[in-house]
Amino acid sequence: MKMWGPILGNTLLHCTGVAIFSILLYLFFLDWRRSRRNRSRMSACAAALALLWNIGDLVVLDPGLQENVAVHVLHIISFSALTFLSAVLLHIWLKHHYSYLWRIGYMVAALGTGFHLWTHFENSNSPHRTALIVVTVGFGALTVTSIVLDLWRRPLERWTVVRFAAAMCVLLFSIAFVYFDTKAGHFHHAGIPLSLFILLVDYRFLLLDAFLRFAIRSTLASAVVLLGFVLDLRLDFIARVAGNQFAAALAFICVCAILIAFTKLSSLIEQICTRLLFRRPGIEPVLTALRNPLTAEHTEGQYLNRACQIVENFFDCQLSRIQDHLQTADLENLPKSIALLEKGRTQPLSSNAWAEAALPVRFSRGDACLLLLGPRRGGRRFLSDDIALLTQFGKIIEVQVERRRHLEMQALASKAELRALQAQINPHFLFNSLNTLYGTISRENSEARRLVLNLADVFRYFLRSDRTFITLEEELKIVKAYLEIESLRLGPKLTTTIQVGNDLLKAEIPVLSIQPLVENAVKHGVAPRSTKGLVGLNVWSENNRLNVQVLNTGEKFNAHSRNGDTDGVGLANVRRRLTLCFGFDSELHISSSDGHTVVGFQMPLVRKSVSTSGHEDIVRQTA
Repeated sequence: MKMWGPILGNTLLHCTGVAIFSILLYLFFLDWRRSRRNRSRMSACAAALALLWNIGDLVVLDPGLQENVAVHVLHIISFSALTFLSAVLLHIWLKHHYSYLWRIGYMVAALGTGFHLWTHFENSNSPHRTALIVVTVGFGALTVTSIVLDLWRRPLERWTVVRFAAAMCVLLFSIAFVYFDTKAGHFHHAGIPLSLFILLVDYRFLLLDAFLRFAIRSTLASAVVLLGFVLDLRLDFIARVAGNQFAAALAFICVCAILIAFTKLSSLIEQICTRLLFRRPGIEPVLTALRNPLTAEHTEGQYLNRACQIVENFFDCQLSRIQDHLQTADLENLPKSIALLEKGRTQPLSSNAWAEAALPVRFSRGDACLLLLGPRRGGRRFLSDDIALLTQFGKIIEVQVERRRHLEMQALASKAELRALQAQINPHFLFNSLNTLYGTISRENSEARRLVLNLADVFRYFLRSDRTFITLEEELKIVKAYLEIESLRLGPKLTTTIQVGNDLLKAEIPVLSIQPLVENAVKHGVAPRSTKGLVGLNVWSENNRLNVQVLNTGEKFNAHSRNGDTDGVGLANVRRRLTLCFGFDSELHISSSDGHTVVGFQMPLVRKSVSTSGHEDIVRQTA
């Protein structure tokens, strides 16, 4: 053990300090590149000073280094960095409170550095000891003063165990200077863990939890290597095992057991530190709550609100909100993954300046919702582990919503099948009756015969349930048949126009998506009038989207009345049918102005086959 001494211990500890604070600075740099908001400038400054102190002392420790001006300058820089590190740590702890105290701390650091600089010019150790006393007494008095002021002015507010522990660390860090130039000189390395603790308490950078895991594993690994080194020095362990195969096998088994214990112990310490330092509760109750099966009484919006509240409570946020009705423009600006928000954000995030994190959840229909989380209590940041947990929560929410939608589709299909069975009409009887009626009408009465034929076409179309999509051309045939029926009933009061491009006739649309809109326009726009009225249908394509618009003259549209009675069933069915087929990639719009009502929708343009008959519009007008 002759190898063991102050130089070996100091070298190992200073190398550890260089590694720790270098990694800490690198993580600060990564955090700054990711987000310019809430930069931890003071913490980064403290880490840089601690790194400079460890590098300086590590170089000076070399016994083969000759005394020269460069060594003296490096020693002065190292001591100055350590002195100002105390002032910066005091500043970090006090933050914006008692600014006069941390300003005095910087003055004390400058005074201590001046005395130490005087030592190298006077070739005397007395100014150096004076510098140690000034720094120790100065920072010790400042720490005690700040504690007393906190207890007196805010006995309950902002006074926690963490703040008290941080205060003690500053005090112990300053007292450690007493041993800087004594036989117990290795005690001043207490500054490494103490300053590191204060930096960790001020956790404002994203990858702090990753740094903590690295520090824990590195410390344990170093302890294991050091234990093996000491055992070999004391017991000559390697030499004894080398000549004994039985002992070598046992040693191999012991090493494997130590590695297994190292993994388990590091995980246990990481969990304990995570709960104590980051105050993060257990994740299993949250996962169970998010996976809680939805009942029929709960709507999709209720589940999203409940999930938002669960996530808010887990991260201890001050506010949260779910946005589940995003427009097409909002979906384009939606972040692809979890976003830590900054100023100057774009829609749909610009109207939520309070939010600090956004979790987008996308569904198979093309729609999405956005979970917004506000600031965390205590000024904590969202760390890398928090981002991973948010991603996991988002996946669970997505699965639960998709599961509910699937169950809803099954329920709708079962309900539709039941209604079809309850209201089933024998098609043969219906059409035989219409054929009989058609045969009893004289050939001279062409309008009546045409009315029966149109009724047969409409009934045949309504009774077809084997198709979800139909070509626009087939839908227009039914629309024209329906309008001829209404023209016979209303006479010259009804005027109709249809404008559709020939190249769109083979485009596919959901069944019964246009006829209900035309029927609604005739029923509410023209029929109640005593004068003439117009019903117009216009279909066109733009940016690979199909646009359908039905216009009618007549009373202005009242959204509340139509959504509340049976007259709005047709519009509700069209809206629901579009949503089931295209999700939020379709949109039904209603507007009224100047005695006209316009009802229409947009949907992706789906072509069955491209027509080559030209691009002339079909215009049909009946007076």
